[in-house]
Amino acid sequence: MLGRSRTLGVVTDTRPRRIALNEAQFREINETLRDSLDRLAHLPEQLSFVCECGNADCRDTIEVTPAAYEAARADARRFLIRPGHELLDVERVVERHDGYLVVEKFADAAAIVEEADPRQRGSTG
Repeated sequence: MLGRSRTLGVVTDTRPRRIALNEAQFREINETLRDSLDRLAHLPEQLSFVCECGNADCRDTIEVTPAAYEAARADARRFLIRPGHELLDVERVVERHDGYLVVEKFADAAAIVEEADPRQRGSTG
């Protein structure tokens, strides 16, 4: 079974897990950038963030408004990515905009990204 591992009698597909962890890591980078921007007296109309796709080698950026960024962050299962970077076997496109998409994780990947959400960890700890 290539791409799968067995843990405690449960078969877990490792590809969705790897993708979810990659996206969670990019989200954490963006959250650090966003926290740094809070120190500015005035936020620019467009903010530049790293693409939060599942490709660990992606170095693309996206431009979004502060409101669009916060709207995506309101749901731990959602990520901001470049068009063409969506992986429809682990996520669905929920919004399309010029220069970026908002995707939402489903199945096991959703649980992984929810647990890894820095905003969720901050509210529980």
